[in-house]
Amino acid sequence: MKEIYRRLMNESQGIASRYEVPEFYRRFKPAVAISRRIFFDNPLLIHCRELVTPQYVDDFGHGLQHATKVSMDAGTIVLLEGEKYFTVQAEMERAVVLVQLAGLLHDIKRMEEQHASVGAEAARELLRDFPLSSVEIGCVAEAIASHEAFSEPGTCDTLAGQLVADALYDADKFRWGPDNFTHTVWYMMSYYQVDVAELFGRFPWGVNGILRIKETFRTNIGMQYGPEFIDLGVRIGKEVYQFLQRHLDSLGMSGEDNALEEPEDNVSGVIEDGTE
Repeated sequence: MKEIYRRLMNESQGIASRYEVPEFYRRFKPAVAISRRIFFDNPLLIHCRELVTPQYVDDFGHGLQHATKVSMDAGTIVLLEGEKYFTVQAEMERAVVLVQLAGLLHDIKRMEEQHASVGAEAARELLRDFPLSSVEIGCVAEAIASHEAFSEPGTCDTLAGQLVADALYDADKFRWGPDNFTHTVWYMMSYYQVDVAELFGRFPWGVNGILRIKETFRTNIGMQYGPEFIDLGVRIGKEVYQFLQRHLDSLGMSGEDNALEEPEDNVSGVIEDGTE
């Protein structure tokens, strides 16, 4: 990552640190802790991390850090929603393992077109040697296949499978909040070599696009707590936008001439679609 992008990322992280963490983490601390324990202690998840770590490209902003956050938040959602689906604790914890496997694997083909469907097939292949039933492997693959933003929710064969798919989607879209502006956007800028002034000119388009994701959350927990992630991210994004303005002004530059132009795909995607 170029030094300018790193400086801007650090500034964005400083801005975000002044905000309170989303209520999801404050209200559900016990479930968050259980999900974290399962993620780091379960042998299947340990083995999966070992296999996929070399496949992730962190410079695109969708590396192991992103996958870890998605996995743990998805596990928390399953724990919170699971009482409606499971009567045996072991079955619920198994569903947590499945959704966390999906979280680890959901972006392994992020650099390819149709990355969700391609990633689903790659996950099926990778999990063939795991001690999982064909139904469980299918559950993980179906969740990955339907995680793209604004896509129609896939229909799974079982209620538990549907919960896993919906929890993965919601946890992934939580990343459209603060994480988008403190991490992902700067790595994607670096990857696409986007000029800072150009990003500034397209910024309002991207922020407005992010707001649309609030209507797509699928679980009850996601619908209740997901919009706060997005609103918090947008508030941080607006401060980042103001900082970019000051930065460009200090250099005698401005992106205002481009601010009302229709964004090009790569540039708008850095802000809006980077966290699919």
